[in-house]
Amino acid sequence: MTDRTLVGLLIAIAASDLVTTRLEPPHSDAILKVAIVAGFLTWARASAGLSWRELGLARADAGAGLRLGAAAALIIAAGIAVLVAVPASRSYFQVHHVAVDSGAQRVLEPLVFIPLGTVVYEEVIFRGVLLGAMLRSGSRTRAIIVTSVAFGLWHVPPALTDARGHTAFGALGVVAGTIAITTLAGVLFAWLRLRSRSVVAPMLGHIGTDSFAYIGALVALHF
Repeated sequence: MTDRTLVGLLIAIAASDLVTTRLEPPHSDAILKVAIVAGFLTWARASAGLSWRELGLARADAGAGLRLGAAAALIIAAGIAVLVAVPASRSYFQVHHVAVDSGAQRVLEPLVFIPLGTVVYEEVIFRGVLLGAMLRSGSRTRAIIVTSVAFGLWHVPPALTDARGHTAFGALGVVAGTIAITTLAGVLFAWLRLRSRSVVAPMLGHIGTDSFAYIGALVALHF
């Protein structure tokens, strides 16, 4: 796979990020994400010739992905529980949007919206299509670095939203911190994918990170 093709894929991923975070019509997010994932998978299979195993979607590898991913999710959940229990770190979980969420949102967000609307969408794109394409054209190290940095930059739009109301220096810190943390998360998720050969493992690790962080924020509200 040529570098030009990979650059085109990265541009397409960046464009999809812009569309889903800034340009999509109200209430069309789920339909749009399904269409985007279907488009990337169609390209990967029909044009790039990637197999289901190269995409981390082979049924035979799902069991290994489930075991490793479940272990990772439990470790992450335990770490979040410790951070919420410690007063010095609890403030990081006390976020405004969780405090104003409705009762229904507090149930649906960690159980439905995060797993399906965020995790499956992002993992198929980054640890499925992009990582599979990168492995075709270079080393594992290069694939991990490129996919992880791209994953970090993917979070710039929501970071810019979070940075509103801060000073210029504070906003820069929010954006830089978000990129750094999500890039490191991308490294972990890529390792889970490569270790298990299944995208199920990073999906579960990702759910453990995002859903349990949301639950941690709910718990932090009562301290």
